Amino acid sequence: MFKSSNAVFKDKNCFVDDMKRFVCDEAARFTTSGNEAASASIDEAFERGVRFSVEKNKRAIKAQKQVIKELNTEKKELLKTDIESIHPSEGEGGSTDSSSSSNTSEKDSKEKKESSSNQRSEKEKEIDSKKEAVKKEKSKEAKKAGAKVAVANLLKAKAEMSNDLSGEKVTGDAMKDGNTGMMKILTYYLNPMTYMRKLVAYLGAVIAPYILAFMAIAAVVMIIVMFIFSILQPLQEIGNAITNFLSMFTATEEYVDEGMSQTKIDEILAGISADDTQKAAVSYALSKVGCDYDPYDRMSGTSFDCSSLAYYAWEAAGVDISFGMGYPPSAAEEAKMLEQFGYSIGTMDLQPGDLVFYGGNGNGRYMGIYHVAIYIGNGMAVEALNESSGVVYQRLRTQNAIMVCRPNR
Repeated sequence: MFKSSNAVFKDKNCFVDDMKRFVCDEAARFTTSGNEAASASIDEAFERGVRFSVEKNKRAIKAQKQVIKELNTEKKELLKTDIESIHPSEGEGGSTDSSSSSNTSEKDSKEKKESSSNQRSEKEKEIDSKKEAVKKEKSKEAKKAGAKVAVANLLKAKAEMSNDLSGEKVTGDAMKDGNTGMMKILTYYLNPMTYMRKLVAYLGAVIAPYILAFMAIAAVVMIIVMFIFSILQPLQEIGNAITNFLSMFTATEEYVDEGMSQTKIDEILAGISADDTQKAAVSYALSKVGCDYDPYDRMSGTSFDCSSLAYYAWEAAGVDISFGMGYPPSAAEEAKMLEQFGYSIGTMDLQPGDLVFYGGNGNGRYMGIYHVAIYIGNGMAVEALNESSGVVYQRLRTQNAIMVCRPNR
């Protein structure tokens, strides 16, 4: 048909152009990162094959070492036999035969020794030859193994580089995108800030427990301080309330430390408002004004300390503030038991016979209580004050007053 129409191909590169377009289109399907990942996989496969081959060389070297060891053992045995032949056992000598037979025997023995020596010499040469050949083979296998290990390491490095290239994403930051290989070593491993950050993190991990412990201790201390303030604040309010209460009275006598007459006691009792039990306790306390203060003779009835005076005063009124102990407890114990059994009062409406306790000191006793006074009325009190003053009648002191109890409540 072409001949009849006289058609001819003017452009002979049509097929070549189509093939180029096809190849370009197919090549465009693959990215650089994909090519690098494929290259890394191939390198890793070759590396595994080379290392497997290295193991075969290593096994061959091990077998050759064993052969050399066996040849050395064989040579030692041969040398041992040679030494024994040179120094025969003593049982072969000591004969008294004729000189002719002795010469013949020695000649035969000498020939045998020479023959045996020649055989051993041949054997030794053969062993040395074998050992030399094995050593050469061992050296060849070691060289092959070394060369293969070098190739495997090269393939491993190439695969790691390809993996880095395939995993890196271009961000436009030249420093970040190029931070691989030697550049990464310079910017990371040789960078002092890298180790400074690690050091700071390590120090933080070491110091953190101590910081937490310090914060815990500080929190406990704050809680204790707040607790102490929560206790001291009401105690201060009690002292202020007693002071305000006593401000309503104007005492005619401020201080008495000598014995009182019954007339004086009756006069004081007439000026207060109290029931019979309270008056009995107050009367006993007033009768002991001027007595000595003696903590060692506190149960004699003639000398007192603060708590024994309170105990005997209320005992005279028929009330046992020791709650069955049978002897005067300390001021702190008196306050503790009275409060425990509900005899402490929350208001400052003081009445004659009330016991006013003083505390707040760190003496290890209940609420730090160290003293007790007996309220008489009209702002006055009786208390066994100290060794120099003894039992006194004076205006009720309010400083450090922290509790008031009424035993006949």
